[in-house]
Amino acid sequence: MQRYGLAVLVLLAGCASTGVIPMDRDSYMIGKKDGTPGLGVSLTNKAEVYREANAFCREKGLEVETLHVTTLPSMPGQLGSTELQFRCAPSGGAAKPLVRDSDTIVEIRKR
Repeated sequence: MQRYGLAVLVLLAGCASTGVIPMDRDSYMIGKKDGTPGLGVSLTNKAEVYREANAFCREKGLEVETLHVTTLPSMPGQLGSTELQFRCAPSGGAAKPLVRDSDTIVEIRKR
């Protein structure tokens, strides 16, 4: 029985959020490990991170503006995670497309 309690504790610790952490002047981040084992990206984990960010900004009368989001899928022996960098912006603005950083830079040289 004690072994099961330890397993539950490890799973719960794995899905704990960092909470909102100030970064720069007006930007914040939240990180959260996905506590569900399996393969792939957990959309539930990502949604929970956004819920937490929205609650934080709503207390200030503002809305979340995503600066950068990183989602790592879970794999055998590794929990997935989501990290959201955001700021709280005045509400009512038009949605902007999220610009992702490229994973690969290709340089074309002319000879």
